[in-house]
Amino acid sequence: ILRILRRLQSPRHRLQDAIDNREINVHYQPIVSLSSGKIVGAEALARWQQADGTFLSPEIFIALAEQTGLTEPLTRLIIETVFEDMGSWLKSHPEQHISINLEASDLASETLPTLLSTLLNRSQISPSQIALELTEREFADPKTSAPIVARYRNAGHSIYIDDFGTGYSSLSYLQNLDVDVLKIDKSFVDALEYKNVTPHIIEMAKTLKLKMVAEGIETTRQEQWLRQHGVHYGQGWLYSKPLPATAFILWAEQRL
Repeated sequence: ILRILRRLQSPRHRLQDAIDNREINVHYQPIVSLSSGKIVGAEALARWQQADGTFLSPEIFIALAEQTGLTEPLTRLIIETVFEDMGSWLKSHPEQHISINLEASDLASETLPTLLSTLLNRSQISPSQIALELTEREFADPKTSAPIVARYRNAGHSIYIDDFGTGYSSLSYLQNLDVDVLKIDKSFVDALEYKNVTPHIIEMAKTLKLKMVAEGIETTRQEQWLRQHGVHYGQGWLYSKPLPATAFILWAEQRL
């Protein structure tokens, strides 16, 4: 009994049980074209609903997964859920994509590329419809990350760099990263009017011919500024909060 009680009280075991029992779901935040307003895809975001109906912050349970060696099983669950939720929809809409976040330790996994390949074949969707998001932190050791990122790109996946500009950022640094899309962090979108760092990031992306996605767009004024400065895509509450799969598909079908 004491062992059972300790297990119930242990955050690691709670997370392990949630993964095993598939209690962690995925919500989808639309990504739209700033020029047309039409949907081009979505970001997959993990959600863990608690017994009282509240959702535990992903920052907490993703950090817990990293600390306890559960990152890979959590990422596997998220990937499997994306294909269960979205496989048929993606097959019907080959121009759409879903982006999935990978953590630093995921890059060392030998099983995740195989899992993706298996699920893509089973679902009969293109690798280009599953993008992979990495933060600057994941690129901290280029000797380690570069061959793995190249493996994913060679398999047909687009690579997004997320939270760019929140760490060490320069043109030469960005030039050495093998990425396709740069995501502009919400903190820069919030500060468009009184910080000059956002135009600097946009110009770097243009120089390297990277597509850009601005995160956290909440006002039409922000949207207009970003569009005028050549940012291609956006996501944020101006368009939609992250939605459960069924609600997302209903939303998306009106904006194709």
